Amino acid sequence: MRFLQVAKRVAQVASRRTLSQALLAVLLGLSALRAEEDPPSLLERRGHALAERMCAQCHAIDKSGSSPHSAAPTFREISRRVDLDRFANRLRDGLISGHPDMPTFRFTREDARALIAYLRSIQGP
Repeated sequence: MRFLQVAKRVAQVASRRTLSQALLAVLLGLSALRAEEDPPSLLERRGHALAERMCAQCHAIDKSGSSPHSAAPTFREISRRVDLDRFANRLRDGLISGHPDMPTFRFTREDARALIAYLRSIQGP
């Protein structure tokens, strides 16, 4: 009789633990989905608009896709090539690249902030 009580108690604890773990997994999943669904900030939207207007003809500017110009890095991986804090200064000073296809751009302080905010928002792992 005692064995059956112990076995029943073990089953109850295991069931609660499994339920708790399942609930935790669901909550973590919902949290991750919510983080992905947060709408972009006004600054990020402005940066995306700048990227579309000034950069999309050569660079992949979104979270997926290939760059139309084979030598142009994708924006979602740009932080692997440049420090984004320093890149903001380069944008304001006049962005000059080592290859002839890249035009020279000069951004205002606010436009540079917007583009950097957008770039940060799309960086891959």
